[in-house]
Amino acid sequence: MKKLTPSFIAITVCLSIYSTNNYADENKILKQFETQTNPRCLTNVPKSNLSDPQDNINDLPINVMSDSFKAELPNKAIYNGNVVVTQGNRQINSDQLTLIQSQNQNREIILNGNVSYQDNMIEMHGDKASMNLVNKEIQIDKSQYHLVNRLGRGSAESVQFTNNRYLIINEGSFTSCPVDNKSWNIEGSKIVHDNDEQLLEVWNAVFRIANVPVLYTPYLQLPTGNKRRSGLLMPDFSYNSIGGIDFSLPFYWNIAPNYDATFTPRIIQKRGIQLQTEARYLNALGYGTLAFDWLQHDKQYSNDRNQKHHSNDSGYSDNSYRWLFHWKNEEQINDNWRLAVNTTRVSDNQYITDLGSKYASETDGYLTQDYTIGYADEKWDVNLNYKYFQPLYDSLKHKLYRPEPQLNINYYDSVGDFNFKTFTQVSHFVTSGKENPKTWRFHFEPVVNYNIISSWASLSTEAGFLATRYNQDVPKSNQSKAYLKENTNRFLPKFSIDGKIIFERNINSFAGYTQTIEPRVKYLYIPYRNQSRIDNYDSSLLQSDYIGLFREQPFSGLDRIASANKLASGITTRVYDDNQVERFNLSFGQVYYFTRSKTGDNSSLLDQDKDTGTLTWAMDNFWRINDDMIFRSGVQYDTRINKVSLANAIYEYRISENKMTQLSYRYANKKYIDSIDTGTDKNPYKQNISQFGVMSSWPLTDSINAVGSVFYDIDNNQIADDFIGLRYEDCCWGVSLQYGRKIVDWNSDSKSSKYENKFSINFELRGLNQNRNTIAKMLDFGLLPYNTAFDENYGTK
Repeated sequence: MKKLTPSFIAITVCLSIYSTNNYADENKILKQFETQTNPRCLTNVPKSNLSDPQDNINDLPINVMSDSFKAELPNKAIYNGNVVVTQGNRQINSDQLTLIQSQNQNREIILNGNVSYQDNMIEMHGDKASMNLVNKEIQIDKSQYHLVNRLGRGSAESVQFTNNRYLIINEGSFTSCPVDNKSWNIEGSKIVHDNDEQLLEVWNAVFRIANVPVLYTPYLQLPTGNKRRSGLLMPDFSYNSIGGIDFSLPFYWNIAPNYDATFTPRIIQKRGIQLQTEARYLNALGYGTLAFDWLQHDKQYSNDRNQKHHSNDSGYSDNSYRWLFHWKNEEQINDNWRLAVNTTRVSDNQYITDLGSKYASETDGYLTQDYTIGYADEKWDVNLNYKYFQPLYDSLKHKLYRPEPQLNINYYDSVGDFNFKTFTQVSHFVTSGKENPKTWRFHFEPVVNYNIISSWASLSTEAGFLATRYNQDVPKSNQSKAYLKENTNRFLPKFSIDGKIIFERNINSFAGYTQTIEPRVKYLYIPYRNQSRIDNYDSSLLQSDYIGLFREQPFSGLDRIASANKLASGITTRVYDDNQVERFNLSFGQVYYFTRSKTGDNSSLLDQDKDTGTLTWAMDNFWRINDDMIFRSGVQYDTRINKVSLANAIYEYRISENKMTQLSYRYANKKYIDSIDTGTDKNPYKQNISQFGVMSSWPLTDSINAVGSVFYDIDNNQIADDFIGLRYEDCCWGVSLQYGRKIVDWNSDSKSSKYENKFSINFELRGLNQNRNTIAKMLDFGLLPYNTAFDENYGTK
């Protein structure tokens, strides 16, 4: 960190003036430009509500008004006193106007004294001006100018306006700072503003900070609107204790209106030089993103591998180069056919942890390569899927099963009030473990249901069966799997009835509020079939929250179908205000088993339990205290471990995007975690997960924002993740400083967690680049990013 000199920071600031507003999301190649909306910053900015004329403005008539008029025939006319010249949305004011018409029919206007010009793009003031009525050129000498309805101003020896497009500034300056603010400006021998291309070009540009010259460049481009342009984007600078200084400078290439690419050279002090590339495309069929990152030689990675300072579960690669490949593609070929690709691969297990990526998270445990082609119409929904997993831990390498391929066929039909659905799936499961069995699985599931629905109640009855055949290829050398049957069939009928009633009343003690009470009961019957001779390829226990109580199966996938003779019951109450906005809800429910639920797989927590009766309780709650405060919580109690299995709570107070505080708590019982992940030899959880978190963004002054978070692990009595940051921002520039640390490994010698420290600094010149929500970006600095409780989909992922 000692090598971080002030000159390096100055270079970062200077490079930011090249930044152009070229940002997009996956669904739109262009994200709309956000102009400065702070009323304080726009106090002295000229305003105009005039729209562009439908006809060519140069063809519109010119109107002149003044206090007096004198004609000197045949070539001169003089207007004196409060002269006002209008043409469409143009207006020129001056003390005197002289109209001169030469013998070659050239007509010129000369204006003297308190000259001002304004249209819907610019306002200019000067002592003298001239206007050619033939070629429509305007020139103002010794002028001050200001962009209309947005920041951007300067001065010039002379300003010319030609073809209703080009603003040519000679020996002038430009800044996006408000009037009387001299934080920075750019001076040039010639500055050209292209109104059509929304571009500012500067020759012999000198960038000044507080009138001190800090950078010279013979040519410079700056954006002034929402058009995408090729050029340098905002640089990024950060520091962490492992990689050292991290500096990147993206270059954006606007290939076409529906194609673009970004090339980002990235210098990491202790690792080397990385090149990050991203290309995006949008066509008549769909859109996609293609990315490839390459680091030729990672010095820090080689040192870590040579010194063996890593976990046995890390799997260091023998290669010195490191790379990432990502491709996401969504294509709607026609009204029926679709194609989707979502694939991410990396060179080694530590890539995401060491170098980071916006395409994957280090907490996922594995990366997925997914390819799907599908067909759909009114009755059919068919897709063929190929999926591959790249584990980020060696313990998972030979355990993850992947469908290569998987065919899903859904058929829908109805006869009167009866609805029919048939689900068919053909899967081929393989794994890289040579000793592990592989299988073909054929599944057929027809269902018929009958629904009665009204505005206050619903009743759904469903009947069907699940027929599955397995062709398992078990290696003879694997004696631990000798109990598996090569060819086996499983047939399970099922029946369910689900009823719900909504009672509604006005709350007398709170005028304008309405309360509902919604009891719900669902009975499900599925007989028991012993599935111990079927291996588990894609099934795991699901979370039993309130919605999960009414789920037919506690498992994902099809390899484990638990028997069921159970009754799920629950009740929900909601409170609505007079605008039909839900202000409060509370749900509470249970599952009662009349007979023991089991699959025959004794390694499952479900099969180890022999109890009946009420086994699971769940509660969910939402409370919109007011428009700025929200509280959510959830608790799940499992009688099989006689403890709370999962719990969470979150309170958020948010007045604006920059002013919020969030308190959160999350808990997971170790026995419950073990019951979900029974196939991993190395379980990283040695105790319960019990973490309390605080995250906040709060203005200290009108210009300074404080941002920070801390997540404390109660069971381990240590901080799991924390950061703090300061954001200074006025009307023309801003800077963000952040420092944080997170747990990245376990030190077996000291029996303590190993932390990574990270520092970042980012500069921004207001008005030149797209002013994104910087505070929101700062809140994503930690390992646990900000997730607002105000989101309607909170907790559904």
